[in-house]
Amino acid sequence: MSAPDPLFDLDEAGLAALRDARFAATLDRIFAAHPHYRRRFAAAGLRREHIRGLADLARLPVTTKADYMAEPDAFRLGPEGAAEPEETVVWDSMYTTGSSGSPTPFVSTGYDFLNILALQRNMLRLRGVTADDSILNLFPLTRHPHGAFARAMNAAAAFGIPVTAALPGQVSPRQPGIGHRLDEVVAIAARTRATILWGVPSYLRKLAARAEDLGATLPATRLLFVTGEGFGEDARADLLDRLRRLGAPDPRVSVSYGSTEMQGGMVECTAGSGYHNPSPDQFLFEAVDPDTHAPVPDGEEGLVLLTHLDRRGTVMLRYALGDVARLTRARCPHCGALTERLTSIPHRVDGLVKIKGMLVNPQALVDALMAEPALAEFQAVVDKDVPGDPLSMDRLVLHAVPTAAPDPDTARRVADRVRRACGVTPTVQWTTPADTLLAGRGWKAKPLLDLRTP
Repeated sequence: MSAPDPLFDLDEAGLAALRDARFAATLDRIFAAHPHYRRRFAAAGLRREHIRGLADLARLPVTTKADYMAEPDAFRLGPEGAAEPEETVVWDSMYTTGSSGSPTPFVSTGYDFLNILALQRNMLRLRGVTADDSILNLFPLTRHPHGAFARAMNAAAAFGIPVTAALPGQVSPRQPGIGHRLDEVVAIAARTRATILWGVPSYLRKLAARAEDLGATLPATRLLFVTGEGFGEDARADLLDRLRRLGAPDPRVSVSYGSTEMQGGMVECTAGSGYHNPSPDQFLFEAVDPDTHAPVPDGEEGLVLLTHLDRRGTVMLRYALGDVARLTRARCPHCGALTERLTSIPHRVDGLVKIKGMLVNPQALVDALMAEPALAEFQAVVDKDVPGDPLSMDRLVLHAVPTAAPDPDTARRVADRVRRACGVTPTVQWTTPADTLLAGRGWKAKPLLDLRTP
């Protein structure tokens, strides 16, 4: 007899009991073998008997990304108390994409990798994947191993469906034959007839625009999985329109709120359903006041915290992902899953940027541009009229690759769209893909780049 499915088979009491059991085993290992938390708990006078279960979780301190980046090896469990070899053997290390310094390693053991496969399988289940689907992995290889590329391959293995890695971009000058230009990726997409395109939204948009230029069609595509960048409803509608023009009869976009610390992401079961925790037996999410770290009621915006309930490599408790969102624990009315869901688009706590005295939400600017059909690719750059002079006026320049030969009305319309979205009017500079600042940017786009000296 198979075990109950944590997403769909358990009631609240049954799920709580399962999570407490998983957390207890992890917590035993943390008190025995976790360098960072052993030190912090000792300083706070916390002993194992003080944490009877998840009901006492709020007694533990919040962990920040700065804590983790300062000593990543101290977040790895040692061998003390390990019951099985797979709890300690390193399966792989992925890296966070920090804005400065060396990327930070996130280590998974053999025990963790089996959990990652289960997590990825659950993500596909929630997104409506079937045994007849196939995946086109549109994530690039990165200099340091990152979960985006690797976990898409793992997801296909966990679900038992085919996957093709398109390897966009030049992987390395040492191996010039590895990696594909955009036109080659379009050809791969047309040849494989994958039903799922999986990548960052800016690249999917670029792929769709180029496919239309080349006269390629993608009639088999039914799902687009997007992650890694902010993605609003206008951008969703624009991307769906582009896929319909490529022959996809009824495409659907599924957005993921991903993190290295999950080795996966919270996903939609359908548009507007919120981002589901795919493995409530592995992770617990909270929403707390950003300043006091006191829990906020369900439905109110709070800082999102992640706790690992069942890990043996890098392990974190009450880890602040850096975003605020609204969280609910109610069963999903669409798919019936009993798990945490984020019911608003997560956004950075400190995400506002001041331009010409205006506080600008970068995501509003990006959403407006992603919904503009005249643009194939873009990057907004904030600088000074006199670069390096902090007293000179701010300027906002939009470097844009047009989908067709632009005219003055196009530039005015695009500039007005940005002004309506964020209150600042940009200077529009048309460019080509070869010249755009977006070249060589890594796996995530930087649609708004601030070049002002702090």
